[in-house]
Amino acid sequence: MPGHSLKSVPAARPAPQNDPPSGDPVRNGKRAKAAENPKTWSVKLPFLARLGSKDKIALFKYLAVMTDAGIPLEKALEAVHEQARSTVLHRVLHVMITDVTSGEFLSTAMRRMPGVFDGLQIGLVEAGENSGSLAASLFRISENIEKNRELKAKVQGALLYPFIVLLATGGITAYLMFFLLPQIAPLFASLKLDLPWTTRVVMAASQFFLADWGWALVLTIGAIALFALLMRLVRPFHYAMHAASLYVPVFGQLSRKVQVAQMSRVLGVLTKSGITVVDALHVTADSLSNDVYRGVLKEVAAAVQEGDSIAPHLAAHPSLFSPFIVQMINVGEETGKLDESFLFVSGFSEREVDDTTKTLTTILEPLLMLMIGTVVGFIAIAIITPIYDLTKGINP
Repeated sequence: MPGHSLKSVPAARPAPQNDPPSGDPVRNGKRAKAAENPKTWSVKLPFLARLGSKDKIALFKYLAVMTDAGIPLEKALEAVHEQARSTVLHRVLHVMITDVTSGEFLSTAMRRMPGVFDGLQIGLVEAGENSGSLAASLFRISENIEKNRELKAKVQGALLYPFIVLLATGGITAYLMFFLLPQIAPLFASLKLDLPWTTRVVMAASQFFLADWGWALVLTIGAIALFALLMRLVRPFHYAMHAASLYVPVFGQLSRKVQVAQMSRVLGVLTKSGITVVDALHVTADSLSNDVYRGVLKEVAAAVQEGDSIAPHLAAHPSLFSPFIVQMINVGEETGKLDESFLFVSGFSEREVDDTTKTLTTILEPLLMLMIGTVVGFIAIAIITPIYDLTKGINP
């Protein structure tokens, strides 16, 4: 099909675009610049340039549809360029069109922008170019990004409720300690009441933060900065935090299921596209967000390189991979349908993530209520107890 070959594009530069109307809509807070002369196109990306998932889905889906319809890749890129409203997407398309027009492969252009496209996306495009099935690879990339976006949305939705509750608890606590208690404290001091230990503790904490709020702020910012620095520079600390996150009550199980779902889906997509298992394992390892799973896959890739099977090495980590998942992958290896096994495990794990996120609120509700009752109740009792003692002394 013509759209699948990157070497069949003409050598001419794309025609100049018409200037957009003054009322052109704005996307992502940025207005697309008027189309430049192709000879003066800027191929320099903005600092820390990133494409949002929506822009990536649109880019790969439109390219897939047009190349599948037989439109040459260069013309497909120009068509997407005409519709783009994001400044970053415009620059990315400048790079792609310039390289493809000069006879380069699309994967070569993408490889020049490692901050925009990851190894999975570049690898799939390259596999599609080599096999003559570029449109299918572009569809797979689009679907994978959509799946990742849906999975991320489910996790964020599950975390939204506890975040709101924690934020409300913090707000109530701050009001009681830093606004209400300081107004009542002078009364306690003037009456020389024998304050209970709960009140003394809360008052001491309130006075410390009010008197030395500057130091408290510096210490808080310093602790956050130190943690971020350790996460970035100290690999053992980074690994330890990722390992700990997998065993946090309630959330650890969800994190493990998300990692397995992402891992199996990426492996399934890559192996289905004709990429070797070893290369697929390396690319998948680099695409995962958790160091523990990334390290395990690197070990598995090295073992498979030596001729071993995948399943036994995954079975050596029962806390990360359930027996069912190991068994399904083992069946795929024995039947020669490893890609189908990976995709089945991906669908199964994504359904598990969906079920877990739906029940997470039910599990967290009593725990959060207990936490709110403990924190706010302790402060409320510390404030109310002296007032109650005072009213008892006044009544005959």
